[in-house]
Amino acid sequence: MSRTVTPPVAQPSTPGVKVPQEKIAMRAYEKWLKQGQPQGKDVQNWLEAEAELRAEFARTGGTPMNRR
Repeated sequence: MSRTVTPPVAQPSTPGVKVPQEKIAMRAYEKWLKQGQPQGKDVQNWLEAEAELRAEFARTGGTPMNRR
């Protein structure tokens, strides 16, 4: 009998780090503005912003770095 193997689902690099959605939204909005406000990039910008903030929160112990 054969077995079907399901590949593992990718986990975030910092799964225990909680990032407020407001901060993710702001970062995604900033990315969108810098890109020239293109249509259809909202999910990609959100995921990138979330990953960036998770990494920053993990690196700084829960306080994101100021990007301005």
